[in-house]
Amino acid sequence: MANQALIAFSSHRKIGRNHLAFYRAWLQGLDLKVAADRYLESSLDLRLARATLGWIQETLAMAARRHGKHALVRLLRLPLGPPPPEASAQQPAAAPSLEAFRAAADPDGFYSEAELTVLFLDAYPQSHDKQARHRARLIERQLAALVWLEDLLATDPQLQDSVAAWFDDRLAARLILAGIGTLGDLQGRIRTHGYRWWVTVPRLGEKGAARLVAWLTRHESSLGTLPAQGHAPQRSMPATALIRPAITAIMPLESFVPPAALDGSRGVNRGSGRCQLDAENDYQAIQAWLKARALSPHTERAYRREAERLLLWAVLERAQALSSLTIDDVTAYRDWLGGLARTPPERWTWRIAQAEWLASRSTPRWSPSWRPFEGALASRSQVHAYTILKSLFEWLCKVRYLESNPWEAVSARYAGTLSSPSFEVSHAFTRSQWRYLIGHLGTLPDDDATHRMRFVLPFAYATGLRLAELVDARLGRLCSMPLKDELGVRWMLKVLGKGNRWRSVPMPAVVMDALRVYLTRRGLDADPAANAPDTPLVAPLAGRANLKSLNPSTLYKALRGFFKSAAVSLDQQGLREDALKIEQATTHWLRHTRGSHSAETMPLNLIQRLLGHASVATTGIYTSSDDESLYLALNEGVASALD
Repeated sequence: MANQALIAFSSHRKIGRNHLAFYRAWLQGLDLKVAADRYLESSLDLRLARATLGWIQETLAMAARRHGKHALVRLLRLPLGPPPPEASAQQPAAAPSLEAFRAAADPDGFYSEAELTVLFLDAYPQSHDKQARHRARLIERQLAALVWLEDLLATDPQLQDSVAAWFDDRLAARLILAGIGTLGDLQGRIRTHGYRWWVTVPRLGEKGAARLVAWLTRHESSLGTLPAQGHAPQRSMPATALIRPAITAIMPLESFVPPAALDGSRGVNRGSGRCQLDAENDYQAIQAWLKARALSPHTERAYRREAERLLLWAVLERAQALSSLTIDDVTAYRDWLGGLARTPPERWTWRIAQAEWLASRSTPRWSPSWRPFEGALASRSQVHAYTILKSLFEWLCKVRYLESNPWEAVSARYAGTLSSPSFEVSHAFTRSQWRYLIGHLGTLPDDDATHRMRFVLPFAYATGLRLAELVDARLGRLCSMPLKDELGVRWMLKVLGKGNRWRSVPMPAVVMDALRVYLTRRGLDADPAANAPDTPLVAPLAGRANLKSLNPSTLYKALRGFFKSAAVSLDQQGLREDALKIEQATTHWLRHTRGSHSAETMPLNLIQRLLGHASVATTGIYTSSDDESLYLALNEGVASALD
């Protein structure tokens, strides 16, 4: 087994200065486990550490042989290293010189030379142990040889090097399976995903990832410096550390610097009257709009996203300031949105390639891989962008920052498609699919994540809350009141929804029971009123009594993972069509499911109140058609006619 390990090591690995430091420390008596922890990139596996030690020793001997240093080959293959524990306990590692002993023990010269020698030998018996002295000299010769061999063999890792050249086979295999083939890939993964880059690497874990980050940091002279986000969780870092350096490129709004001629200070559409804003350029005008009109974090993210996209496009693609855009410009932007990520590359006529605008979903804003789009925008998303931008320009005209609103003369490209209810209705679970999801929930492992899901799923289904509303819910917004016609109470939850409007939604008894169990699991009181009012109904997993709000993207990913897990189980049972549908489900499907299921028994006005729709027409999509009833009726009629 040891020989196989040596063959695997020597076949492709490079020897680095950390390997020689590990070997040198072992020669000087440092415990093998401690030396491995200090200098190697792998885990504290003693078998692996011993294999690494043997590989280093054999590699050094082979190098000495290639250069004709045969005596050195014999020296390197001697079984040296630290002495046995018994010997180490009886003898100090090294004895001082006689002169040093004299200075310490007899500074006044009281003893004769012979007497001092006797005292020295009594204190340091190993000084006249020929075997110990011989061993010490051989180790000193090996240490001296390492100086020559280090200059000859040791190399610094490079970004293009394979991970298999620097890490043991098991670790390299795990990285390669996760799509990390080179050290450059590893650097890129950390730069893109930050501290939790390792979650996509099978069987690595947080501690193993930290060791790899530490190894990369030790070699930053040849590999480059990792961002601060690779060393610590994002939640522990100040907000200023997450802002990228400001440049003129496709960057987040807070890091984007347009050329002076395009910053809007001299925009051709700037208002001629006295502006009510203390804004000298387009960026400052956008910030003022966000501060005045975005009254919730969810709204602010949506508004900032659309303004950011248009500003980047105007400056980088159109070479225009935001405050110089004309009707032709905004029409072009509307058409550009419709074609992005849908147009074949050979037919893309815009200056900047489509790929430059796109990034994978949930790429953090501090990542160099961040881009303003994650793919093609659906028709509804394009109309939503149009609505927000038209509102932005309307507001800028009202405060006299702009002279006119070019969006007034442009129509939303896909407005005519929004009347169809098929999109919302199809993005809802059937009764049987919902029953399956509840049953699948009972098959999950009994851990904190499952306990949270056992509350979140019925909570989201029963209330039909939006994603932002789910994570914003607080225990202090729950209230109970007696039932009119029977004993008992009803529970209601106050919800801050779109447009900064409050509404009350019922919390059915089964959901309240699930909440009490979930609170107990978090180490809180089962009675909602006995806890701090700001306690979120849905909390992060880190710490059962965690009072911090859950990030919306975290809840989104948790539900997506649950739906995918259920889809896999369905597919294994041969229910392919149901599996394909559930695999596509998102958090918002639960809201559509609530509307669809409620429409079977509940008046339209009550569904509107529950879901917080501003218009009853929006709620009407759940009742305007019943394809299944039509199918069953027609199927029965056709069957009887053809029988």
